Amino acid sequence: MRKGWVLFWVFLAIGASGCSVAPKISDQGGLESASGLILNDHVWSLQGRLAVVKNNAAESVRIKWQHWPDREKLVVYGPLGRQLVVIVLEGRSVVVDYGADNKIILQDVTRGVDFGLGFEVPMLAFRYWILGLPAPDNQFIYVPEGFIQNGWRVFFARIVKVQRYSLPKKVQLSYGDVKLKLLVDQWQLM
Repeated sequence: MRKGWVLFWVFLAIGASGCSVAPKISDQGGLESASGLILNDHVWSLQGRLAVVKNNAAESVRIKWQHWPDREKLVVYGPLGRQLVVIVLEGRSVVVDYGADNKIILQDVTRGVDFGLGFEVPMLAFRYWILGLPAPDNQFIYVPEGFIQNGWRVFFARIVKVQRYSLPKKVQLSYGDVKLKLLVDQWQLM
């Protein structure tokens, strides 16, 4: 009988320590406050790589995102540095330029935008997700190390310090059979 109690306490201690030592990336509130400051008050940019898996096919692109108080610009580069798409957000509209006189102007920023990868990403929400925030005015559910919003699971696999802010370094997103992994090579705050 005593052996049973010892095993009970051992398993309880292991279980409790497993919970307390599970890797915790960052305090979600810290991410939100830092990202909120950066989104509203700073000019910033990021450069990184976006890996895409859809229907068991993988592809990788490079991205450059620039944020100013009144507009944002996302450029997606394919193989050999070829520019695939330029997306500009100004006010409540989105201009998507695929090159070769193929330009689309969307008046609804809540619509999904094809980054040239064959599926749509909710642009307005994505803008917040890369900063570690759920998009405002949309319901979301916190889950360990991230949240679920608009059917997308957003997971922060790594957080880094940039100046005095905590920002995502590695973000994993999934929606159905689509999986995105963003690895930020460089954050720049101005």
